Amino acid sequence: MFITIRAFAVATALILAAGCSTAPEMTSSTSRNTARPVVVPAATVPAATVEAVREPAPAMAKQPVAPPLPEPSAAPASKPVVSIAAAPVHAAVAAPSAAPTNAMAPAAPEKAPVVAEAKLQTQTIKGRLELLAGPRQSVAADEISEGLVYFLPEGGAPLPKPGRFTIGTHSKGFTPNHLVVPVGSTIAFPNRDTILHNVYSRTPGSTFDLGTFGPGQSKQTVLSKAGLVIVNCNVHHAMRANVVVLATPYYTRPGRDGSFQLKDLPVGNGTLVFWHPRATAGTLPLKGNRTAPVVQRLVATKARLESPSTTGN
Repeated sequence: MFITIRAFAVATALILAAGCSTAPEMTSSTSRNTARPVVVPAATVPAATVEAVREPAPAMAKQPVAPPLPEPSAAPASKPVVSIAAAPVHAAVAAPSAAPTNAMAPAAPEKAPVVAEAKLQTQTIKGRLELLAGPRQSVAADEISEGLVYFLPEGGAPLPKPGRFTIGTHSKGFTPNHLVVPVGSTIAFPNRDTILHNVYSRTPGSTFDLGTFGPGQSKQTVLSKAGLVIVNCNVHHAMRANVVVLATPYYTRPGRDGSFQLKDLPVGNGTLVFWHPRATAGTLPLKGNRTAPVVQRLVATKARLESPSTTGN
């Protein structure tokens, strides 16, 4: 009995001695493992967490080894962004067929068609010019065709386009001896005769002298003032030509029966002028749009200019 108690005491002492000797070792072991991850017993962690730790999701598993992000300048997403931003600008330039919405774009004036229509309003004047014989004068049947009818709008007429014309000298006369030209036109005088000729004018505002020139030669001048210009030759005093210089495009020559027609005249007030080399010019005021025919009579008070074909050399 005593032996048993003594043995129990010895065993107890040994156990106590063993506990004292192992405590420092456990403490030292704990301090050495502070840098290592703490392993939590599975019994203290919820089941869902344990599963996540044991089998991580694919995204979480790949994240630590994903490649670094590229620099902003090399980002692949920049190309689609630029394309999307530029698309509206490209569409606005390449497709102008759509109705313009730009507030700066000029809009056609609403009254433009009305104004254009008013400018295009024209009229036609028809009529007949007659030449009556004055004292000691006689008139040939077709002589009226040497006359002239022209229109002067009250607000002014557009200047006609100048041209080039010819009056030749032949058989001691001018051919033609009546000519109508726009203001600013050039008149050439070729010598088609076998003798010397001279060409000059003493008309106020249109004076010139081209001198004397022989067969085959030609001289010219520019007539820049409207009105009647009388051309003569100082070698042959009977030679004469009438040149009517007009500052209006609205003119016509009557037919052999005296009938005439002036087309495309502007509607409005103006003056009709009737001219013949043997008579004093006549005028007729016009107001608005005239539809009735015009009849104008002139009286011959001057001798007729004979054509070169009847004078001989």
